Amino acid sequence: MADWSAQRVRSKTRTAVRRREDVIEQEEMEGGEINLIPYLDIVTNLMLFLLASVSAGLILSQIDTTLPDRAPPQTTPTVAPQTNPDEMPLKLFVSVKRDEMILWSATGLEGTLNAPKPGYIFKRTGRDGEPCDGAYMCESNFCNPSTLMCAAGKDELAPVFEYRKLNDALFEIANRRYAGKQRKRETYSIVLQADGAIPYSTIVSIMSSLRCKLPEIGKEVVSCALPTEDPELRKAPEPISPNGKLYDTTRAGYDPKKMALFHDIQFSSGFE
Repeated sequence: MADWSAQRVRSKTRTAVRRREDVIEQEEMEGGEINLIPYLDIVTNLMLFLLASVSAGLILSQIDTTLPDRAPPQTTPTVAPQTNPDEMPLKLFVSVKRDEMILWSATGLEGTLNAPKPGYIFKRTGRDGEPCDGAYMCESNFCNPSTLMCAAGKDELAPVFEYRKLNDALFEIANRRYAGKQRKRETYSIVLQADGAIPYSTIVSIMSSLRCKLPEIGKEVVSCALPTEDPELRKAPEPISPNGKLYDTTRAGYDPKKMALFHDIQFSSGFE
């Protein structure tokens, strides 16, 4: 009896659905509305066929081309114009690994990464018992003032390198190439390329050795002048600002003892 009742309910439901569909269709016809879905399907299929035919035509089409005639052999070799190395950027790099730093240049004018110049590799230092003139030269960040030796400290150990030797090498390059001349602004650039394990405190110390000539041990640190393109300074009678912190590169003669070495520091993503 229950199955018979369920069958009657389903039959009545289907009848009601068909009756409702007939009513909706009759209302659409009386209202003047057209069912556009079939037409949209037709247009979509046509567009797919058109796109397929266009793509096939592009792939299979041929382009008529004519190769140029072979150029006659040159009787005289072409000589590239010579450029003064002192007027072009050296593209210097300081690559910092876990146990050493390497100074090299992408142009090859100051050695390369695989073949650096003698003295352009700087070892790790600053361990307990080694000489120091400040806390920055010690892995423990503590330099004993009485003995001027690195000693155990409270800070976490951080790698230290031969910063002064790196600074001396950069000073020698700047002095050899630019001293007494009008040094171009783009020659102040240098790339600092550090291993991901090098801490920030070590990076700061390396940056300090790139910017200015470090003072002798025991002497007061004096900031160096920086190049500028300030239009007001260029109009001034003197190429160096009154406070001695800025100078006009187009007029002032370069002095590596008082002016920046390679202060335009760019950072590379890791050691390559």
